[in-house]
Amino acid sequence: MKEENIVQTKIEIREQSLSLGHFNWQEEQKVQFTIQNIGKQPLVINDVSTSCGCTSVGYSKEPIRPGDSIPLQVTYKADHPEHFGKTITVYCNANPSLVHLKIMGDAE
Repeated sequence: MKEENIVQTKIEIREQSLSLGHFNWQEEQKVQFTIQNIGKQPLVINDVSTSCGCTSVGYSKEPIRPGDSIPLQVTYKADHPEHFGKTITVYCNANPSLVHLKIMGDAE
């Protein structure tokens, strides 16, 4: 399928980078990004990938209507104490079609 034939929309994400601050490395951390469809077509999230297995993302697979928003629930579980920066990549029918989100913090 050619790129021009894909129906595209526009999105807005208020925070593209979130800090988890300092926390006990043995405690799972959860944060939420909100993606809003500000275009005129339904937003479809095709896939979400993370930079490591210590990060997982939960989200609705339903198309998001224009004007609506969807939460991306991100869970981070440290393997050991460390300062970290992880990337979440969202593949969708927006322009641009790849959106990079970041979480960072200090697991102590």
